[in-house]
Amino acid sequence: MTSVTPQGSQHELINRSKQGNTTLTLPTLPLKNGIPSRPKTGAHFWNGPLRVKDQHLVDEHGRTVLLRGVNLSGNSKLPTDPEYAKHNAPKFYDHRNVSFIGRPFGLHEAEEHFKRLNQWGLTFARLLVPWEALEHAGPGVYDEPFIDSLIALLKLAPKYGIKCFIDPHQDTWSRFSGGSGAPGWTFETVGLNVANFEASGAVHFHDFNDQGMSGKMIWPTNYIKLASATMFTVFFAGNDFAPGVTYEGVPVQEFLQNHFVNCYKHLASRLKGLNAVVGIEAMNEPHVGYIGMPDLSSWDLYKDLRLSNSPSPLEAFALGSGITQDVEFWVKSFPFPSKKQGYRRLNIEKVSAWLPGKECIWKQLGIWGLSQDGKPALLKRKYFANRPDGTPVDFKQHYYAPFLKKFAEGIHEGDDTLIFLFEPIPNEDPPMLLSEDTKWLDNCVFAPHWYDLDSVFKKAFTGGMTVDVQGLSRGTQNIFQAIYFGIAGARKNYAFQISNIVKGGRKNLGLKPILIGECGIPMDINERKAFESGDYTHHTNFLDAILRAMEKNLVHFTLWNYNPHNDNFYGDHWNGEDFSIFSMTPDELLEAEKRREAEKDLPKSPLSPSPSRNSITTPRLTTPDSSFDLTSSIFAEANAQHHIGGRALDAVIRPYAAKTAGTPYSVFFDLEKLYFELIFTTLKEEKPSNTDPITNTTEIFVPEFHFGNYSDMEIKVSDGSYKLNILSQTVHWVVDRSRDVVSPLADSYPKWIGVSNSQVDPNMISTHNFHTLQIYLKSDSTIQPTPTSECIIL
Repeated sequence: MTSVTPQGSQHELINRSKQGNTTLTLPTLPLKNGIPSRPKTGAHFWNGPLRVKDQHLVDEHGRTVLLRGVNLSGNSKLPTDPEYAKHNAPKFYDHRNVSFIGRPFGLHEAEEHFKRLNQWGLTFARLLVPWEALEHAGPGVYDEPFIDSLIALLKLAPKYGIKCFIDPHQDTWSRFSGGSGAPGWTFETVGLNVANFEASGAVHFHDFNDQGMSGKMIWPTNYIKLASATMFTVFFAGNDFAPGVTYEGVPVQEFLQNHFVNCYKHLASRLKGLNAVVGIEAMNEPHVGYIGMPDLSSWDLYKDLRLSNSPSPLEAFALGSGITQDVEFWVKSFPFPSKKQGYRRLNIEKVSAWLPGKECIWKQLGIWGLSQDGKPALLKRKYFANRPDGTPVDFKQHYYAPFLKKFAEGIHEGDDTLIFLFEPIPNEDPPMLLSEDTKWLDNCVFAPHWYDLDSVFKKAFTGGMTVDVQGLSRGTQNIFQAIYFGIAGARKNYAFQISNIVKGGRKNLGLKPILIGECGIPMDINERKAFESGDYTHHTNFLDAILRAMEKNLVHFTLWNYNPHNDNFYGDHWNGEDFSIFSMTPDELLEAEKRREAEKDLPKSPLSPSPSRNSITTPRLTTPDSSFDLTSSIFAEANAQHHIGGRALDAVIRPYAAKTAGTPYSVFFDLEKLYFELIFTTLKEEKPSNTDPITNTTEIFVPEFHFGNYSDMEIKVSDGSYKLNILSQTVHWVVDRSRDVVSPLADSYPKWIGVSNSQVDPNMISTHNFHTLQIYLKSDSTIQPTPTSECIIL
């Protein structure tokens, strides 16, 4: 193995080849105001196009890429105007007159956030653009000023090497059904009245000030309430299950899907040619609504979250029709997520969720009615179990797959170069799409989500015990098999669940790249104790276990989320969530409040709200508690200011092989020991061309956050030579392709590295070269790197 130790100043480039022992010190880069000028390139800079090649994404030089990034941003679920987004605020129901200009952040603050993400190596973004942000004013009326603001933002992104894909984000269908996504007018297509949803029990709006009755993480229960479940049902399967329900003379399914697809086709055409945009996703976390329910008398305890007020479908129909009901009240429990704890009487005032002159469409279709004694009764309890021709419903094949095809073809009419991304129903495999009629999938990325749902649901993690919720919901494990103990158990649990996602994707889609579109942790776990103590050990262990699982399975990921307006009081300002890896410091909060007060009397257009740093109400700080674990006193490097406000950055910021001149075989990072290992393969029969040296260069992001000025960092490579560019935080490694290389893969490695001979296909040894790079701290006596004598160069 070749060993090189940087010995110059932190502004120098150090290079040593395996063929000699000479250290080559290159000239220092130019200084600006006494600070080294950051180069405009590096491992984590995405400048050229990305394309799909089998199960990989590759860059313009044909190198295999691994993408690391964030969701931008949780605040994009809410408009900037009106300023107050809560359901009981003025103008909340004036849903046609809103604006999302300034999401995820205004152009005046974009450089600050882009610089920070670049410094952290998180330069691939899932950019949230809800349907409501584009088409809130009415069917076919697009908010062009908002699109203009997006274009201006995206034109700046390439300066920092940032690329993105568009996410038509939704949660429980819409803001007006307790989540985010669809415009308010979509409810009017079936006759629903958004202003009466809360009173009629058709929605649960999160109350930030009432955790006693409601508890935490209530918003997902809206998926099984009347408003959300009805809209998903008619959107995906209205032709089969709501025949005769039309809007403006068009079947409601066709009306909604056509407008959704055309909206994002229009966006694709407006964004065409922008270097920063690589693709568009179909829909965030789609839901089945009532489709496929075997019996309308009850929801599935294993798949459908029941918490707080939990009406059955029949009770929800009745409540929405103004009929008072006593419904079950559920609370959190173990081993099942929740248990019944009594009943609550709802809709005492007998408010209808339907517009004046309209009636429940499910009653019109004869699914339910009133019995002789005047009580609600199911008349067709298995109505959604079978299609009109009598065949059992398969939501994924009968309804979701046709929608995906329609969406993919639509956006490619807007821009045929875009990558199409999609995800399955949460915790399920994708539809089977291996038939011949899948040309629309040629440029496709599978983008599922993954969370430790048990820890997220409870907002708790200590590392003592984790649960495989995926296995429980799929019925592949019982409660005893699904429990893992300790941090090592959490790592095993998470890696196993991610491997199941990969296997399911390969089985049903074939060789497609896999990007975990959402993963992350609640920062307010364990009763927010870290906010007061400053001890983020549990957060670091939690997130590190998740990201190890991603690395082990060689998947791309975008963390949920980076929210520039997060604070430690309201978190992400949406339904009590607090996932952001960045949070404003107390000084920034106070400054934002001052700006807002100064701007209060300025005239504002509905499409051009004032560019305040935080468009959501920020509380006055009355206590010194902090939601971040990092302060400027911790950092000595020149770019320390970018880390201020970061949360759990020890785990967030990681070395990774961004661009590999071969096929990644194994990626491993031990946070405690700061040990990084990359193994990639090349085919022995393929000898590279020398016409493009970049094609043969592997680029690894090595963050100064962990390695400081790199003086204590040791690098070993199995073959070839490398150069460390400190200012771009990048190792450039060119392997020796002129001869065959067999690297040691197990025997001399410390046991904690996790690579063993049993994981290596013996048949590959004869056909593939295995190239290995190791990075570690030479001061760590526990590291036993592979001796040079054990590297065989043939």
